[in-house]
Amino acid sequence: MSGKKAKREEMRILLAGNPNCGKSTLFNALTGGHAKTGNWHGVTVGISERYARIGGRGAIVADLPGIYSLSSPNMEEKISRKALEGKDYAAALVVADALTLPRSLNFFREVKERAPKTLLVVTMCDLLKRRGGFLDEKKLCATLGVPVACVNAHSGRDIKKLRLFLAEHLFEKDVRAVCGAHAPNVSCSGEPESALCSPEALAGVWSGGAFRESRAEKLLYNPFVAVPLFFITLLAVFFLAFADKMPGVLLKNLLEGWVTEDIGGTFSSWAQSEGAAPAAVGFTAALFSGLGMLLSFLPQIAILYLALFIMEESGYMSALAFMTDGAFRKVGLTGRAAFSVLMGFGCSAAAILTTRGLESKDVQRRAILILPYISCSAKMPVYLAVISSFFPHKFLALAVIYFGGVALAFAAALALKTARPAEDGLAMEIAHLQFPSVRQVAKSLLFSCKQFIMKIVTVVSAVLVVMWCLLSFDFSLRYVGEGGAGCMAEVLCRGLKYLFYPMGIADWQVALSALTGLVAKESVAGMLAVFYGADLSAAMSASSAAAFTAFIMACSPCVSAIAASARELGAKRALLNALSQTGIAFLIAYAVYAVLYFGAPLVLLLSAAIFIALFAVRKRKRKKREKTYRRRADDAQRPHR
Repeated sequence: MSGKKAKREEMRILLAGNPNCGKSTLFNALTGGHAKTGNWHGVTVGISERYARIGGRGAIVADLPGIYSLSSPNMEEKISRKALEGKDYAAALVVADALTLPRSLNFFREVKERAPKTLLVVTMCDLLKRRGGFLDEKKLCATLGVPVACVNAHSGRDIKKLRLFLAEHLFEKDVRAVCGAHAPNVSCSGEPESALCSPEALAGVWSGGAFRESRAEKLLYNPFVAVPLFFITLLAVFFLAFADKMPGVLLKNLLEGWVTEDIGGTFSSWAQSEGAAPAAVGFTAALFSGLGMLLSFLPQIAILYLALFIMEESGYMSALAFMTDGAFRKVGLTGRAAFSVLMGFGCSAAAILTTRGLESKDVQRRAILILPYISCSAKMPVYLAVISSFFPHKFLALAVIYFGGVALAFAAALALKTARPAEDGLAMEIAHLQFPSVRQVAKSLLFSCKQFIMKIVTVVSAVLVVMWCLLSFDFSLRYVGEGGAGCMAEVLCRGLKYLFYPMGIADWQVALSALTGLVAKESVAGMLAVFYGADLSAAMSASSAAAFTAFIMACSPCVSAIAASARELGAKRALLNALSQTGIAFLIAYAVYAVLYFGAPLVLLLSAAIFIALFAVRKRKRKKREKTYRRRADDAQRPHR
């Protein structure tokens, strides 16, 4: 919980409703928070709490994950059920989608039976009106016997209206004073198909209008259009961000020159002119060199995030998940994993948290295990640092790396797939396709850019400072110069460098740079810049660069992602996964270097070995199945007394 500290007199309000009805958007508007939002199922996977001022009084607003019913056994709805069935809140604010109001009222009835006070907020009324439907707010209030407000979650005017609504009714004890003297005392003890929740009973109160599938929806729900469109979109994003003379590269060069040369050069010159010690001058130059390189990637990361946010807010991700369910099931996952995979391009830790919305623990474990192979935005600076030194076509090289990571993730999921298929089909909320809110996309983009800058200025800067001290002083705290013989970092990394020998890399500096990626992957690029500047040819060959890139792509994620994995799977399993992924990453990197160094003969030899291994595994499984079948047949014939 953030904001002011809660006091005993502050009431706790729960925001609850079906998935994808706009709860998190309302939560952000009421509290000034930055909870993850998106036009797709399962955005909220945990309870977010924040302080808010309502009618001059303090309140703690809690945003719950989407839930359809309090009697549902689904894993993703367990948190919401527990919160709503508890006694530590003063009111429940049920959020309903105007397009599916009768279905939302089923859940409303269950909450009203348990909550101390219940209010109803209906969102997406603008979409209902566009479809030709209507909703009479006052009649619905009288029918249900609770205060009702109809709002557009993206409208500033409607949010002000919602604040006044809450201020007026949260502290109101007499429902009849709110809904009229003749408001019925509605009993909510009926069955889900009761008259209260049927469209026929809502005649004159609500109409869903006539649903007509638009041309865009017809295209996006066509598997021969949705999936190719996704890959074309990614290629276009990569081209804008990484191709020469495109916005991403032009802005990157401008920002890097400004931070490194203008700001960093000015500070270094000033320190030198003032007669500062060589250590201080070297520290200033190294720090701004690393920061300049890392901050220069902000425009390219912003382009990548912009594409992801547009896909989220438009509802395209729901269509993609629906269309890719078959492909994901072939590797032991479901279409919902598409959300987590796409989130992985932004942040591995956030993507791991979204796996709570998957159907079962088994599917969640497999999804968490493959997510490190999806290249997050923090790995992008490392890729660009290596590519800039060895590969002339940055756009094509990055496309190969990113798509190679996706292919590796699918291969890992296939290797982890159990013989038992998924029991249930895909059941998920298909989001309404709509033009993304410019305000919401801009807000999410600015927040993500701010988070990136804060991480560079705080965490990564701290890593660079600590590393500079280890590089510049020996264990007797004598200044030996940056990277000088006998420095603490050299002594500590003498053994670590041998792990990189099979990649054709002999410098302990590269090993140390890779080690800092455990804290933050951006640190790897920052340390390489400190050691070698913009040209890494002194540290590795082109073949070694390809192997090192493969290692970064496949190795364990950063500490924050490991911590997120520990919250979902347990600390022991998370650490074992991180160690095994790093070991596999070394093997992949060794194989890449060997193939590039020795050429076609080794490729043929490795292919033959893999074929023989797969054949042996398949034969062993067949024998095991036959043995199990014979044993069961013998048991069936054995007499029982």
